Amino acid sequence: MIHGEWKTALIDINVDANLTAEVDLGRPYETLLVHIPALTSCNLICYVAEKMGGTFYSLGTMAAGGGNLADTWEIGGHQFVKIGTSVAQAANRIFRICGVRS
Repeated sequence: MIHGEWKTALIDINVDANLTAEVDLGRPYETLLVHIPALTSCNLICYVAEKMGGTFYSLGTMAAGGGNLADTWEIGGHQFVKIGTSVAQAANRIFRICGVRS
């Protein structure tokens, strides 16, 4: 397995209270390791795009509750990701993410 670098995906509530900025993982990956911070109770949505600034598509949702957990998500060879929440967050949230490929 090949791991990429750990990256930060930030929900900045002054910009968008339920979506991180776009993160470039540096190359396409099959799986995303996600460290989920404490959250205002919500579901999470992983969005992916084929190119920087491209159209983002939802890969599905997962129940995160109050967060403070780690998970792995299949991202099907994408390089550009955003993480969304189903509920606006009360404060900035920092997700740590890392791509993995076989």
